[in-house]
Amino acid sequence: MATTTVALVQAGGMTDDLAGNLAALSELITAAAAPDASGAVPDLIVLPELCTTPYFCGGDGADRADWAQPVPGPTTGTIGALARELGCAIAFGMFERSPEGAFHNSVVVLGTDGQPVRWDGADGSTPPAYRKLSLPRSVVGGVSIDEQRYFSPGSVPATVELGGVRFGCVICYDRSFPEYWAVARTLGATVMLAVVSSLGTRETLFLAELQTRALESQMWVVAVNRGGPETLDGSTVDYFGLSCVIAPDGTIVAQAPAHRTGPVLRCTLDLDAVTAARTGLPLGRDRRPDVLRLLADLTAPTADDPGRAA
Repeated sequence: MATTTVALVQAGGMTDDLAGNLAALSELITAAAAPDASGAVPDLIVLPELCTTPYFCGGDGADRADWAQPVPGPTTGTIGALARELGCAIAFGMFERSPEGAFHNSVVVLGTDGQPVRWDGADGSTPPAYRKLSLPRSVVGGVSIDEQRYFSPGSVPATVELGGVRFGCVICYDRSFPEYWAVARTLGATVMLAVVSSLGTRETLFLAELQTRALESQMWVVAVNRGGPETLDGSTVDYFGLSCVIAPDGTIVAQAPAHRTGPVLRCTLDLDAVTAARTGLPLGRDRRPDVLRLLADLTAPTADDPGRAA
């Protein structure tokens, strides 16, 4: 049986003391990497979106450009040293400044050698991070969010290979776009990382939405959300957590508590379950690429769709 073991760290409560945040994350990572009864450590530890900083993307928030870092850089160096010491790969969200000077909401994967693993973009590119594709500008639970002010969007979906397992990735808002999941599956992904900082009304359907995405894509879903209250510039927001692991048939296998900072989930994924799901319900065989092309052709800004960017 082919397996991979993941540990989910529901981090939260970050402050503008970035060194203190890294120290707190290091303690959580070390706890998540503790050997089990057989002496084994997880293959991969996963942390939430923008986990090295507070979530700072309020519509009227301050400019935080000085928080952005390159990949590789000081933050990847600190967490990479832990990956090397603990013998675990680590995936985490961070505020990235690209070599070209663009800012991205990104997920970095560090291998057991402590170095960033290159991603495989759908266009043949090999970026050092997965960069969030869809950037929200909205009001959620009374909180104004404007990521378009702070980040440039990523160019294409991307996957990454670790230990013979291919992982896809979505960051928070990306999870609501089924086409990103479909591309990751087509690129060979059998596990999707959903790296999240979500709050407010999105809690109601968080698990159900991810179960649906798992069933549609027939991949394992490893979803890690920020958890608990976090205060920045005098404003406190409560992130709902509910980090979870969902099987390729949509079954919730493990779930962290709501609104709590620090819980760790550990789960071994049976990768043969992906093959079983896709054989039993051959959605890939029955997909209609011609309809997807039709959707692309029909997609254009329209006056009667106020949610569509012009």
